[in-house]
Amino acid sequence: MQNRFLRFSGLILFVIFLLLGVLLIGTIVFPQQRVIVPHISPDLNHLNEPPLIVSHHFPFEKNTISLTLPVNTSVYEGAKRAEKATTITGNISEHIWLAQSYNAMIQDPAQEIFYAAFLAESEKIRLREKLTDDEYLEFIAVYVQSLRYETRDQNPAKFPIETVVDNAGDCDDKSLLLAGLLSRLGYPVALLLFEPESHMAVGIGSDDYLYKNTGYAFIETTNFSFIGVPTDRLGGNLTLYSDPVIFSISNGTKFYTKGGETRYIHETYEVSGLKVKELEPQVKTMQDDLVFRQEEISRLEIYLQELKSQGNTVSYNTQVPVYNGLVGEYNVRLNMFRQVYASYEKFARLHNYILELQYNRKGVYEYLKTNIPS
Repeated sequence: MQNRFLRFSGLILFVIFLLLGVLLIGTIVFPQQRVIVPHISPDLNHLNEPPLIVSHHFPFEKNTISLTLPVNTSVYEGAKRAEKATTITGNISEHIWLAQSYNAMIQDPAQEIFYAAFLAESEKIRLREKLTDDEYLEFIAVYVQSLRYETRDQNPAKFPIETVVDNAGDCDDKSLLLAGLLSRLGYPVALLLFEPESHMAVGIGSDDYLYKNTGYAFIETTNFSFIGVPTDRLGGNLTLYSDPVIFSISNGTKFYTKGGETRYIHETYEVSGLKVKELEPQVKTMQDDLVFRQEEISRLEIYLQELKSQGNTVSYNTQVPVYNGLVGEYNVRLNMFRQVYASYEKFARLHNYILELQYNRKGVYEYLKTNIPS
């Protein structure tokens, strides 16, 4: 009886050890899939400190705007010290863990007080300036675009609260900030990641001027740019050529409704730029020709003066028709040049006007409709 009990106990122990071994091997060979994303733990050492007062001045439409807001010091310090790397266990696709990581950095609960403060201050400006929904969206975009572009040797993405306090960031820092703000205004928002070019932009729900097949209008964050207008050149004249990886941030119901206007502005910008390039060689050639003819006329004027001072009336009278012919031809070509140059100057002025006022969609559109015949 005792031997039978011992054999039974041994069998149970064997089964237990076998199960434990299977579980251990399974954990090693088939680890549990898990993504540990960056998160903010407010710094308790700064818990009782007064808020940081952050100010930023930037152009918008016809004004210079000043936006000042309080930022919780302990949250900012916690964000600055947070581990930015994402830890992946198991066979998880890059798209999934990147999506979770970006969303975590944008939506971290510790930042909600920061978002609320930002939108409260910007709402005051909206009311003061009487901005429509589209203009308010543009205002938020221009704020982010106006922050100093900054690259770092070690550059994991920053939390949006860091980018605001630092008044600076690179393309992913600024894109995360803009996505976080616009998602809280009720728009469909996505991050657009161009992996081969190491670039990021923001996608926004729009009624027109959608970027490729993304379903979103393109918003560049590194410099002033109209909503919907894709980036032509990155640093070093690198062109965006790849299709972006899309990371959805929010599924709001509001849409930007000025995509048709920004499309018109950009098409006018492109056409005027092409016209400038087309007319530049002609303007240069005509200028050089006029300079040559001026010099020829000047030389003949000097010669005529010499003939006159020498009393050589016959030679003088012979050269006068030649001089008049040169002057007449010069005047004809000068008039032709003025016409071509006026066209060149008009397109250059139009092109530069759009280029220099990309923080004023409303003003630029009104200017174009007034100065370009339908």
